[in-house]
Amino acid sequence: MTATTGSDCVLDARPLQPCGQSTASGGQGTTKTRHALGRYAGTVSITYDMFSVPDRLDCFYRGVLVATTGGLVSGPGTLTWDYAPGSTDPPWCLVVMSAPNAGTAWTYTLACPRGAEPTAVP
Repeated sequence: MTATTGSDCVLDARPLQPCGQSTASGGQGTTKTRHALGRYAGTVSITYDMFSVPDRLDCFYRGVLVATTGGLVSGPGTLTWDYAPGSTDPPWCLVVMSAPNAGTAWTYTLACPRGAEPTAVP
């Protein structure tokens, strides 16, 4: 399975979810979630658990892949990336969960950048 492209990220209109909250399994298939990040720069960490059935996590910012598991993985892990928004950059990222196998379950928490407050509004 290859990484989902981020070319349509910038135009994604799905509702924003606050950073700092857990996102739980959407089951088998692809689940896309936009996460509000605010306007403060900092390191973003994504703590995940794919349990026993492997899944893939890709995080896009401005249409660019900024964090990935690099393929299907099982168990827990953490990804990090540096968030430094410019004045015209979107204050959110898109997480794409790819879960091709039946019986899958996953969870992740995208932490707010250090110094930022959780928010669902840009």
